[in-house]
Amino acid sequence: MGKYSYEGILRAVGRVLDEAEAKRFAISDSDDGLRVETFDEQGERQLDVKLGLGDLAQIVDVVGAIGDEPHFEHSYAHDEGTLHSFLRRREVVGATR
Repeated sequence: MGKYSYEGILRAVGRVLDEAEAKRFAISDSDDGLRVETFDEQGERQLDVKLGLGDLAQIVDVVGAIGDEPHFEHSYAHDEGTLHSFLRRREVVGATR
């Protein structure tokens, strides 16, 4: 297994979450991988997955083979973008257009 950066791993996991159209999620780390949880609009857990180092390496490699250009079609179809939607959900003061 090659050397993988946090940025590359999180980018690949984020791409998978985008493709799955996940609206709410949590990612936590451990010594041997990441735990990814997704939630529905009411906050009920939909998915709870433990990704080991081998799983993460495979995700990074597969997403890297697809290409580095992000795919924003899903988020722009229903709002101004992922960041704006995130800020609006978190009710950040000053998060306007």
